[in-house]
Amino acid sequence: MKGLFYFCFFSFICLFSCSQPKDSEGKTDFFEINSFISLLEYDLEVIEDEIVRLGRFSEELFQDKKAKLANADPDKYKIAGVSANSEPGADPEKSSLFIPTISDNKELVKELMLLTNPLDDEFKRIVKDIPVVSQVYFNSKYHLNRLFPPYDVNLLEPDIDVTKFNFYYEGDEKNNPSKVPVWVDEIYIDPVGRGWMITLTNPVYAEGELKMVLGFDITLNDIIENYINKTSNQLLIIDGTGTVVAGKTKAIEALSLPSLKNYTYTQTITSDSFRKENFNLFKSKDKNVRIIADKIIDSNEKTLWLSEGKSKLKIICQKMTKLDWYVLEIQF
Repeated sequence: MKGLFYFCFFSFICLFSCSQPKDSEGKTDFFEINSFISLLEYDLEVIEDEIVRLGRFSEELFQDKKAKLANADPDKYKIAGVSANSEPGADPEKSSLFIPTISDNKELVKELMLLTNPLDDEFKRIVKDIPVVSQVYFNSKYHLNRLFPPYDVNLLEPDIDVTKFNFYYEGDEKNNPSKVPVWVDEIYIDPVGRGWMITLTNPVYAEGELKMVLGFDITLNDIIENYINKTSNQLLIIDGTGTVVAGKTKAIEALSLPSLKNYTYTQTITSDSFRKENFNLFKSKDKNVRIIADKIIDSNEKTLWLSEGKSKLKIICQKMTKLDWYVLEIQF
């Protein structure tokens, strides 16, 4: 799998960038930031390939449905209330199943549960093989959620409608008529407790209808640990609205924004919850930062300067292709 080449590829990029002759400062600057983006997008492509493969596997579960249902193990999961394998200390080898109280067709839910039991092994393999993917799951319009690693469903309201969340509706018939993988790159709070994240979704169609929307979640902590912290550069990632996605503390504070902290849960999450405006460059208390945000996003400028006291900070910027994100490097 491509992802196994991550560390070798990163080491190659670092060595190559260090050995490049500095014919011009600008070329060297952009070589390094472009290398960072190339690495990140290379791994995102690995993840896209994997969710497409999982989608095909999921579609095949509905072939010869009668025979598969006849041979399915009805005792693999025991539903207790709205869940199975979802309490603290649950079997770590099995997904959690969540069936909210709004589910109005328990027979279809049971059928979907039995047909998709083979996904447990696939979910577990993906989380193991691609460590940056924190959890793998699907949601169905029939109100069944299957998620690995297992989680405590007490984090969810028993009557929650997961089809109202972006990790479902961004992949549904209305929003994704092309039926392709879609990145949900506007960061949001995970309703099952893993903090800020982005998601790759992929719809699964069978028998002429949308059966489920698959999801691969990547937490912002994983992006920081696996990418941003692997470089000594002061990097910062913002999305297309100017909101900070992730970055090094010094780079974030240079733009007069508060330090990022992971979300602490004080109540259950019942709908999409996005990062607040105080992490948006357009809302910075520094007028010059707001001007820079406009130049980056609206004017597509790539080299900018920011006054800080008696000195100037150089900011270089490059837009990603797979996500609506901009990678900034703050040079002190």
